[in-house]
Amino acid sequence: MKRMWNVVALGAVVVIGLGTFAFDMRDTKAEWELDVKTNPSVWESQTVGLFYGTEEEGTTERFQLTTDRSRVMSNVNYIEEALNYRSEVDSSVRGFYRELSGLSFMQSIRTADGYIGVGQNGNKEIAVFRMNGHEVTKQVFGNEVDGASELMDSPWAGLFVHEGNVHVIYRDGYGENPETKIARFDEAAKQIVIESVALQDESISTVTGTSWAFRPHMATIDADNRFIPVGMTEQTSITENGETYLSEQEKIGIYAYDAETKQVVELMPDGDMWNATVYEGQLISLQEDGTEFVIDLKTGKQSTRSVIDGSVGTTSYIGDRLYHARPTKDGAVIDVYQDGKAISSATVKATNDEAKALVINTEYYVE
Repeated sequence: MKRMWNVVALGAVVVIGLGTFAFDMRDTKAEWELDVKTNPSVWESQTVGLFYGTEEEGTTERFQLTTDRSRVMSNVNYIEEALNYRSEVDSSVRGFYRELSGLSFMQSIRTADGYIGVGQNGNKEIAVFRMNGHEVTKQVFGNEVDGASELMDSPWAGLFVHEGNVHVIYRDGYGENPETKIARFDEAAKQIVIESVALQDESISTVTGTSWAFRPHMATIDADNRFIPVGMTEQTSITENGETYLSEQEKIGIYAYDAETKQVVELMPDGDMWNATVYEGQLISLQEDGTEFVIDLKTGKQSTRSVIDGSVGTTSYIGDRLYHARPTKDGAVIDVYQDGKAISSATVKATNDEAKALVINTEYYVE
């Protein structure tokens, strides 16, 4: 999806509490403060990340802050990285995390009944994991099961649950006109049922709400949604000097897979998802002009609402709340919106000369 910030890839996660804190940047004397202006309960479990980088100097610094200590996250060793990630995964979901961490490839989602993960162990087997409370169940589909080998050899777009069954959308084949298919896991019969999706020069490339790694704070998605929001790509042929090449690019618009008609439907032809979330039974998509496009994923009913007045800065969704960071000369203002209304605001401010020198090249994220 266009312009969606990959906060995980940036690794810039800073846990915050309320009030004012200083960042420990190790090699710098820079100091910052966070001041929550309104509705402090909104910020109790949220995170703010600072990422500093310049193309000219090739400098990249990432910072992490908790209520009891602060630390720089740039160039940490593997042990530190593992410990930091472990600290995010509390004991209630650690068993599920252990099951997924040993796989060669996996994806996960979260429903009202708990976390669901699908992953493969090399080319030997595919496993479906479900977590309900503290209990983790595992259903294994070996490579002798019809459809398993094809699924293991194909790129996955994402997961969804419909009528109690876990589904994986994937692409079968490479090169010209690859076929989009859906694998339905029949866990009772220990079978994988494969169906094709009727598309021409297009493919489903992503499923909104699917995580490519286990994240313990994913938004909850209803398991009985009819419309599954997806990203699409399309192929075109380009001929130069007598040679024909295939070009694949993201398709403009907002789309969903209709689990009842088993077809891809276009929800908004000119929609451009600046950022988006699937929360319970809704898709909430922020547009470039600051409006939110909202669709009921059970009925298909659509609506729009004005949210951000002015240019759109760096945004992220946590559940159904939109966090919007706007740079200022001293740092940033972060506004929080829910149901199209402003519910809280906070500021991040550079408080000394060392921090002020970084402001122009610093980006701010909330997770």
